[in-house]
Amino acid sequence: MAIAQQRAKRRLPKSVYSSLIAASEQGVTVADNVAAFSELGLAPHVIGATEKRDLATTVMGQDISLPVLISPTGVQAVDPDGEVAVARAAAARGTAMGLSSFASKPIEEVIAANPKIFFQVYWLGGRDAIAERVERARQAGAVGLIVTTDWSFSHGRDWGSPKIPEEMSLWSVVQRFPEAMVRPRWLWKFGKTLRPPDLRVPNQGRRGEPGPTFFAAYGEWMGTRRRPGRTSPGCGSCGAVPSCSRA
Repeated sequence: MAIAQQRAKRRLPKSVYSSLIAASEQGVTVADNVAAFSELGLAPHVIGATEKRDLATTVMGQDISLPVLISPTGVQAVDPDGEVAVARAAAARGTAMGLSSFASKPIEEVIAANPKIFFQVYWLGGRDAIAERVERARQAGAVGLIVTTDWSFSHGRDWGSPKIPEEMSLWSVVQRFPEAMVRPRWLWKFGKTLRPPDLRVPNQGRRGEPGPTFFAAYGEWMGTRRRPGRTSPGCGSCGAVPSCSRA
């Protein structure tokens, strides 16, 4: 992970890198996450070691080649291929991927790159809207759901995290062009597409529609009130997919 972070720092514009690395407030959760992995170690065995090691296992009925999968992370628009590229990488290593409701690529494109996709569902909008997104995921071929009901988000971003625009308008592109010029390889990847980064979340809309902007969808999520005592869609109430996981 440290090597990946070093590469990102070299290749991404400063504001893009800062938005990825910045934490909230004192960064307690970030520090705890790193510390948790430092508590793990390897215990090598020489006597009685097996000649062949098999890391394969299953997750929610899906065979994977190693006990690692990609957790859902939203708005991966820092690369033109976004979540599709991540799905390809996961498929190349024989593992599954969780796709965020706030992903920058349609679920249909991501599943085409890796059929082992778990679609993450937030309690966002009304029950009908949630059920519609679950049905879209089922039709696309998602193998399961990750249901997130307890996510919290702090606005205390005091790590120098830059302001993310609502959308990449012409003015937004002009403002950020000088910074992108010092990362020509990154700029060229978008230049070949003739399109700026897309900050919309297509999986919050109907198939074939561009979907709302990230901040519009986020605002809707913040304004959604969950009714107590009701079963969440995807947790045994809809039967749209074979299994789900609470996050």
